[in-house]
Amino acid sequence: MKETEGKGAEDVITEEEKAVDRADIYAGLRPAMLVSKIFELNDNMLETASSQFHNAIAQIRALNAGMELNMEGLDEEKEVRDGQVVPPQDEEEI
Repeated sequence: MKETEGKGAEDVITEEEKAVDRADIYAGLRPAMLVSKIFELNDNMLETASSQFHNAIAQIRALNAGMELNMEGLDEEKEVRDGQVVPPQDEEEI
């Protein structure tokens, strides 16, 4: 008897899903729960990136104590392009 007989399509775990979810953490979650988890992980990543940015700034200040640093225009959303700190380009512009 096949392993998938008697199961609904939503109950069948594909080999690809098993490869991605090796610890079998997400197999029982509904799509809405998975979307919620994705948003949670995204928020955590943004918080971590912001924290790392501010930590890098603190380290630069500590390593250059006693020096006046120009922090005007410094922003975690900006990037350096051609030696200038500028807003990021839209993907369409690239």
